[in-house]
Amino acid sequence: MSVYAVCEFCRSTLLRSGEDLQNLGRMADLLEDATLIQVGTEGKHRGKHFGVLGRIQLKHESGVWNEWYILFDDGRSGWLSEASGEYVVSAVVPVTDPLPPFADLTPEMPVSIAGRTFTVTDLETARCISGQGELPFKVDSGYDVNTADLRSSDRFVTLDYSETPPLVFVGQPTTFDDLKLTNLREQRDLAAGGAPTVQARAFNCPHCASPLTIHSAAIESVACDSCGSIIGIENDNMKLLARAAQGLRVPPWLPLGSKGVLHDIAWEVIGYLRRKTTSDGVDYLWDEYLLFSAEQGFAWLSEYQGHWNYVRTLSDPPSVSRGALKFQRKKDEFKLFSSGEARIIYVVGEFYWRVSVGETCVLEDYICPPLMLSREMSKKEASWSQGEYLEPDDLRAAFNVTASAPERKGVYANQPNPLIERHKKVCGMFWKMALLATAVQLVFFFLLASHLVFKQRVVLSPLAEDSALTTQEFVLKSRARALLVRHSTDVDNNWLALTTTLVEKTTGEAYLGTQEISHYKGVDDGESWSEGSKDDAIVFKNIPPGNYYLAIEYELGKDRNAAVSDTVEVVRNPVGWSNYVLVLIFLAVFPLFSRWRRNAFETRRWSESDLAGSSGSDSGGDED
Repeated sequence: MSVYAVCEFCRSTLLRSGEDLQNLGRMADLLEDATLIQVGTEGKHRGKHFGVLGRIQLKHESGVWNEWYILFDDGRSGWLSEASGEYVVSAVVPVTDPLPPFADLTPEMPVSIAGRTFTVTDLETARCISGQGELPFKVDSGYDVNTADLRSSDRFVTLDYSETPPLVFVGQPTTFDDLKLTNLREQRDLAAGGAPTVQARAFNCPHCASPLTIHSAAIESVACDSCGSIIGIENDNMKLLARAAQGLRVPPWLPLGSKGVLHDIAWEVIGYLRRKTTSDGVDYLWDEYLLFSAEQGFAWLSEYQGHWNYVRTLSDPPSVSRGALKFQRKKDEFKLFSSGEARIIYVVGEFYWRVSVGETCVLEDYICPPLMLSREMSKKEASWSQGEYLEPDDLRAAFNVTASAPERKGVYANQPNPLIERHKKVCGMFWKMALLATAVQLVFFFLLASHLVFKQRVVLSPLAEDSALTTQEFVLKSRARALLVRHSTDVDNNWLALTTTLVEKTTGEAYLGTQEISHYKGVDDGESWSEGSKDDAIVFKNIPPGNYYLAIEYELGKDRNAAVSDTVEVVRNPVGWSNYVLVLIFLAVFPLFSRWRRNAFETRRWSESDLAGSSGSDSGGDED
């Protein structure tokens, strides 16, 4: 139940005790900001309707944020945090676990609360600026409080060290759209026939008097394009932080003030910076553009050698140890691509923190094209962002840019492999054609009635006076497209020459075939070897019906004086498999070539990685 209220007109803080009101003094003025939320705004969270009763405004080194006091229809109260376009709905939760002192906390440190492990993501000393509306406790402007933000996959925890033991606020990240907010500031102003109150504020550079603008109260610094000075924003006061600190002047390809729509969100380019990282003595430079939306907060466009990414901060970052080679996230596998220290070398425009030339952070990039997850770590903060590869033509269309985009060079870390889909199509066509070839082969196998019509075992002796013999008779009731005669022998370390004559008993018509069978084996230097084959076959074509027998003449080699057993088989209309195998080999050439091209693209990608050669560059993200 609200017990304190701040008067909107005179800024007095009132304490309600029963039916009595006590004036506790004047509250400091609120810092004008670009929030669309106001006292009286209504919304929904997880299907529950709430109303906004009041707010606390806080400020720290990274910017300004609002804590809105909300009341649900079922009588529960909570807080809606709004900072740099990120929204969290939370409530105080009693915790009996001992919590570490604020001074012992470090970014990425695991903290156990109520049996769950959270990761420290941000450490700040915030100052309360002011309060507004109805609040559950007394608010004094100007006091400092240490806060620690912790996250897990689906929870957001804030440890408030203004009390002992610390207050624990547990909540869930959400989005502006999911909150379904109504009665917003902009809606109120437009309904009254006026202009929206959320407007850019203009001022002049205190160093060179060039005109500058501020789009949001979250903006902490502005870099002047004319003189290179960096100006800090302190409410209505402008403080020169660095005078002409930049010897470099870089004209952004996407001009500040450009407006466009990405992912159905209207954005304006308000800041530009250039970063570099050094690896093996080589400097790598890339550009980043800060985007602003009154509803969605901030986003980034990054560009490296003509490759673009659309980047948003993650409200549900993964729990991954530093230097991990890979991890799973939402069924996707992300692999470490690069890591190092990133340094800002040029800035111009507005930024939501005290930006400075020379500012550094440790950066790790994990990829699962077209996505990239990046972790940035400093002494006070560890944050994750997700980048999605953006085609240059799509970016030009989104911002109505007529100039040619920077030329793309090489393959970028999370650039989608255009050959993956083509490879999938080629593989799909291969399996269709292979299935068709198999079906045709099976038709020949079953419908053409291939079967064994004769089988007899004979012995070929080197001591026989007559090296010729005849087999038993067999009958062909109808014309045979082909007749296969197979000799399966046990010849060993010897050779065998055969002359096989197919004879029709009644007409005497004969079909002649010759062949040689040899098989040798042995052991050399302890290794076994063998060559040749013990079996061979011959095919007679277009054989008419009749009574047949085989006349076999043979000659055995002198390498071994031993009889040879020969099993003679006659197969009607044999199905040949060699053509089928040749067809499959021919068809396989296409997916193998496609796979080689796909993997060559991945090889080019990973050649730019810190882990070149160790991350399985042949993985194309699909199954053949």
